[in-house]
Amino acid sequence: PQLLKKEASSESNTMRSLLIAFILLFFALSWWPISISVFRKFYQPMETLNPPAIIIARAQYYISIAVSSIIGSVISKRVRKLSFLYYWMIVGVISSWVPIFFVSTNEWHLFTVSILLGFAFGVGMPSCLAFFAELTRLENRGSLGGAIFLVSNLTTAILAIALLDAELTFVASIAAIWRVIGLVLFILLKPKERAKDESYYQVSLISVFRNKQFLLYFIPWFAFSLIEWFEYPLRTNLFGEDFARSAEIMGVSIGSISAVIGGVLSDRIGRKIVVLYGFVSIGIAYAALSIAPSNVLTWYFYTIIDAIAWGLFYTMFTITLWGDLSQSLEKEKYYAIGNIPFFIAGTMELVARPYVTLIRPEASFSLAAFFLFLAILPLLYAPETLPEKKIRERELR
Repeated sequence: PQLLKKEASSESNTMRSLLIAFILLFFALSWWPISISVFRKFYQPMETLNPPAIIIARAQYYISIAVSSIIGSVISKRVRKLSFLYYWMIVGVISSWVPIFFVSTNEWHLFTVSILLGFAFGVGMPSCLAFFAELTRLENRGSLGGAIFLVSNLTTAILAIALLDAELTFVASIAAIWRVIGLVLFILLKPKERAKDESYYQVSLISVFRNKQFLLYFIPWFAFSLIEWFEYPLRTNLFGEDFARSAEIMGVSIGSISAVIGGVLSDRIGRKIVVLYGFVSIGIAYAALSIAPSNVLTWYFYTIIDAIAWGLFYTMFTITLWGDLSQSLEKEKYYAIGNIPFFIAGTMELVARPYVTLIRPEASFSLAAFFLFLAILPLLYAPETLPEKKIRERELR
């Protein structure tokens, strides 16, 4: 009986940890698109009057996320992790409401809001992802990450449709309330501070880049982010507004399902093979676009493959891999650096967009396919982060 009680207690604690991890990451990831809606509603009056200011503000937003995530990963070790997460969520509540207090929208107000909202998301995200990695076991991290991506993606899609014609004040209030709900649920679940060994804090930003295993995954992820961002304006011009809108809807639904399937597969056959399949498939999709850029069937083929690849990569590169590679080391810095490529690529695309659109689509898509296949080379030498023993056990089952 005592053994059964211990097993029941252990299972209960495991389920509680998974629920805490789910609540924490779900409300963080789903708040981000809502905060972007707040930002868009704020700069909408200036969009036609001062387009250069909008571009600068959007670039500042991405830079703010990248820089604040690095800062957050450094200062998080100087305070208790739970306290840091509580403060981060409170900052999110306050920053959601700040834009409605500006009577008018000018350049300085715009730049202030862009930096504030970027900081409110980025500064605590490495700690959030690190806490998620600590609460989950390596063999179920991919599945739970995929499930969180599915639920957060569909939730924000529904909210985006509902808030499409809403005023700034209403959208900002929803963003603040959403963050409050996440904070309250997190407090009610009473998460516990986890003890860390002495080696946990002995990690510097430079030492992360010295990790060969980290670089073998980081370089392909950086290449993919750059290619996707730089090709975005060309694809939009080629597809037209109507098809681009349909592609976005398809991307949300297909990508969400792909994230779940990819997460489950990564916990069974390994992370590396899932990432390899993603790179090969998106490379083939770009090759097809370069051969027949005006064919509607090719557009659908690319849209489906791109959505599948994004679902796989989001689960792997944003949530799973950096937690696996950091092991017992300081996970915050691994997550901070590992997620920077997306935001750096977004900033570079805003600057280079006028020049990118001058390139012929066929040539651009051919180059994209070539560099994506080239990005596979580091992955061939990358280690599998899921232990071989776990893969063999699940194959035997």
